[in-house]
Amino acid sequence: MRLVTTLAVALLAGTALLPTAQAAPPPPPADRPTLQRPAPGSAQSAERDTPRDTPAPGDPGSRLTAHGPARGLFLTVAADDATWIKGVTLDCAARPASGTHPHAAAACAALATAGGRLDQLRGTPRNCVKRYQPVTVGVTGSYLGRATTWHRTYANSCVLGEETGDVFRF
Repeated sequence: MRLVTTLAVALLAGTALLPTAQAAPPPPPADRPTLQRPAPGSAQSAERDTPRDTPAPGDPGSRLTAHGPARGLFLTVAADDATWIKGVTLDCAARPASGTHPHAAAACAALATAGGRLDQLRGTPRNCVKRYQPVTVGVTGSYLGRATTWHRTYANSCVLGEETGDVFRF
């Protein structure tokens, strides 16, 4: 019984009771090419391992970093129940305003009117339905060189538009 318990514990722990020799991996078949990595310290290795700061032409995602876009703002709108999320980039420092925001010029004008303070945004008054379907918005990045992080939840998308105008109209 003790031997059976020891074998069961060894199997569950993923260890072998007897030492085994390390077998070399089998060689690849002759008809499949193998990946040849450059030797460490070689010119090819240095070229492959050098980080690239400049985005590739036409690559819109290359501007995003771990902390938002490299320059400008990353705006998100999401349903409170996480069934959908949208995100765009907005660069108000560029002339004309740029990014993936469909109304970049109007959004930058609204931000300029508010002095870059997202709590001060003003939209157009509407008659919104009093249905609670919360949406959460967020902004990360920099606005005219000033680091910005901001999040807020609104009762529904109509109230969001009424209070923020064109900034989150995407």
